[in-house]
Amino acid sequence: MKTIAYFPRLVLFSILLISAGCSQNGEFDLLGGQKRSLDDYKGHWLLVNFWAEWCAPCIEEIPAINQFARLNESNNVRVLGVSYEPLSNQQLKALVNQWDIQYPMIATDPIPVLPFSLPPTLPTSYLIDPSGKLVKRLVGLQTLESLTKVIVEAKKAYKK
Repeated sequence: MKTIAYFPRLVLFSILLISAGCSQNGEFDLLGGQKRSLDDYKGHWLLVNFWAEWCAPCIEEIPAINQFARLNESNNVRVLGVSYEPLSNQQLKALVNQWDIQYPMIATDPIPVLPFSLPPTLPTSYLIDPSGKLVKRLVGLQTLESLTKVIVEAKKAYKK
């Protein structure tokens, strides 16, 4: 039922994401205040994880994503979290603390500019290669093992 209650806000959020994406190059603020764009991550593998507090699998995969981010930072891999809900930054910070999310989170205010819209299913993660190309969409609960397998396979295919 929560999805239905948020539907009008999600539609607006998606429209703003898409329309803003046409005019800018993936610009956003991190929850800590730093300004970034997807271009800042070129040369790195980037996992962008969409999540929501009401999504049980999203919450369940946070420790695995934390561990994946920690273990792979020296392997040229970066992780960003994106709230599915258009929350205030204060609400988002509280959730990041509550669920011990240790990887950078994209701030929701101002609305981030990303080259893809909100996914229809949660959790969903997008893997972007070092050239900035979207190479894989991961739908459903991820584990450290599944994330590691995906990045190893993607790196092998990228080198070919």
